[in-house]
Amino acid sequence: MIECSPACRVGIAIVEDEKELVKVYEKAFSRRKIEICFIAYDGLEAVKLYLSCTPRPHAVLMDYRLPIMNGLEATSEIKKIDPEAKVIFLSADVSVRDDAMKAGAFAFLKKPASLKEILDTVQKALGRIPAV
Repeated sequence: MIECSPACRVGIAIVEDEKELVKVYEKAFSRRKIEICFIAYDGLEAVKLYLSCTPRPHAVLMDYRLPIMNGLEATSEIKKIDPEAKVIFLSADVSVRDDAMKAGAFAFLKKPASLKEILDTVQKALGRIPAV
């Protein structure tokens, strides 16, 4: 388990079980100077880390298919903790789009989403204007 970054001021949490994809996200966010508050590889770990983080991430990049607790369940739990949480939901399964939005997702991106689309959506969630 990776602990949450105590220095996270305006940052994002990554919830993704594919470690290679996490590395891609880390590199892309680093280039945009977006701090990563924590990385979780399953939904339950994400909820526990979200609860324990101070300050909390300003946005959560959430995969759907996760071990232990799926992304819909994790999103619902995070929204119970913080109704203002901005969860960016990613899934190749578009049939869960409506459920993700009902669970309180800020946005739904269909995998494979382009890095530009992901970064622009993260920038919007963080209240920044996306770079063109």
